[in-house]
Amino acid sequence: MAVEISRAPQQVEAKVQKCITAAWDCQSHSFMGSPETVEANLVALPDDLVQRRVYMLMIQGDDRAEARVFERFSLEDTDGTVSTWAEGDLGELVTQITDVLVRNRGVHCPGEQVKATITEERDFIVEGPSAAPKTAAEAFSGPLAAFKNDKFVQATVMMLC
Repeated sequence: MAVEISRAPQQVEAKVQKCITAAWDCQSHSFMGSPETVEANLVALPDDLVQRRVYMLMIQGDDRAEARVFERFSLEDTDGTVSTWAEGDLGELVTQITDVLVRNRGVHCPGEQVKATITEERDFIVEGPSAAPKTAAEAFSGPLAAFKNDKFVQATVMMLC
């Protein structure tokens, strides 16, 4: 027996509007310096940024790099997944993502466009679902802790959708 779930048109319109708004409000925040300085800047980001459906954290340390994609499947979900990729260097990843967003020009879901592009060339390991971070500190402090002994780090957060 098939079950059809019906949503009120206002609910669907509100979700579509949020997606459209996010597609026109992608953000990039980059910080460089000691791990302590970078962490202080990351956790000072507004907590509402981690309420996005998809966002990324990319960290380049002295001799290794890591990228994480945080994803909830809808804005209302309290659980999400984290996909992780690690290598010696981020290479052109930040530039590649920026290029995808500029070419997209707010037309398609930026999170889906970026994920499709970056997973073509990289193998991400998906963990979860588990409780989605509620604050910037919850989202970014843990991953950055792995770089605490590095002399200089760069961290870039991309807010996608």
